[in-house]
Amino acid sequence: MKNPIYPPDETHVFFTDMQGITRRGIYKRESKGYVELSEVEMPMETKFVFPVDEIVRWEQIKDHDIDLTKFIL
Repeated sequence: MKNPIYPPDETHVFFTDMQGITRRGIYKRESKGYVELSEVEMPMETKFVFPVDEIVRWEQIKDHDIDLTKFIL
């Protein structure tokens, strides 16, 4: 991103990588990246983190559902 502006820490966002793939996740300032939310419950250490320099666009999710169990099949 040119002249990057990042969301507040722990913000739920949709983010798009350089390949044009949009994902749902959380911005983590400490990790300097976006953590993809997975449909499968995983420890934070094994989740996919996308560095801020690989993200071309992000959009804050205004009304996110913190109960992620509805995404588990």
